Amino acid sequence: MHKIVFSKTAVANLVEQAKYIFEQTKNEDVADRYLDKMKNYIIQTLSNFPKAGRPTEELSASTRKLVYQGYSIIYSVSDTQIEILVIFRENLPRL
Repeated sequence: MHKIVFSKTAVANLVEQAKYIFEQTKNEDVADRYLDKMKNYIIQTLSNFPKAGRPTEELSASTRKLVYQGYSIIYSVSDTQIEILVIFRENLPRL
């Protein structure tokens, strides 16, 4: 089984999303629940199916893209771990 790790960038992306959801709803619980659901989806899906996302050759030959409710999750798979690199709402991340 692969270990799933979130890069510093992915963690920062999650924090930005939490702030945005809070600004829209003015409800911390709603923001927390949404992010918990997203993280659980990522962990559950990739734990069982590491190559669930489509290849993203346009970014890098070694990355894949998983989508959750309009958010793109870019990740890489190695022999021992899956690293979540970036999470974004737009079509492509800012590089």
